Amino acid sequence: MKEAIQNLSKEISIVIYDAPLPPRYLRFSKKLLRFLFIVLPVGIGLILFVSIFFGFSSKVKEAPKSSFSSIVTSNDSKISDLESDLNALKLSNQQLQIKLSTVNSSDSNQDDLYLMNIKRPYGMQNLVAQNKVTLDQFEFVPSQDKINLKFQIISTTPENRVAGHILVFMISKMGILAYPAEANQSMSVGIKYAQGEPFAVSRLRPTNAEFSYRPNTDTIKFFIYIFSREGDLLSVKETEEYKLLEK
Repeated sequence: MKEAIQNLSKEISIVIYDAPLPPRYLRFSKKLLRFLFIVLPVGIGLILFVSIFFGFSSKVKEAPKSSFSSIVTSNDSKISDLESDLNALKLSNQQLQIKLSTVNSSDSNQDDLYLMNIKRPYGMQNLVAQNKVTLDQFEFVPSQDKINLKFQIISTTPENRVAGHILVFMISKMGILAYPAEANQSMSVGIKYAQGEPFAVSRLRPTNAEFSYRPNTDTIKFFIYIFSREGDLLSVKETEEYKLLEK
């Protein structure tokens, strides 16, 4: 058989014309060209990719840890307090439901306490004997145009937070004034225990009962009522008589 006119060559020929110089004839191996234009660029690309990948991985390992965990840790105590308040609220709601389901009309004649101008809470229980809270560290602070009575509410069960309302009455020859001041508006029809200053205590809770009126009298005294969140009476305290010096 006759050989093919053109056989596949393993080389590439290039003729360069550069007049007036004679043309130059250059030959290149196809293998060399494949290596220069295909194998070598691919190899260099792979080397660069591998070096970049491992360099990035090492930086990720050395990067500082997220501060989110430290933020959560710093707020653990607040979260714990909120959970405690939520559990206490659930418990008080359950107790209130039980109270409302068991109260009858005869309860209004039981434990007839001296509640000053306070409306007797529906289904109120007298829990004073349980001594859940006590009152101490009284400080009488009269000034030119107002009276302050400062004291501490002390919980006898630090493991259980106690929450409720505080009502304070100032008694003088001039009449009766209530704290908080908003409660005075209900004096004629009866003050609701929930109009008292809200509080929650695990150990100590300072209270400052401020009366923006100074009676024109020689002596005054105070009655303090502490109610639970459900309206049960936790503590009643009648203070000593305090002398008012001249303005």
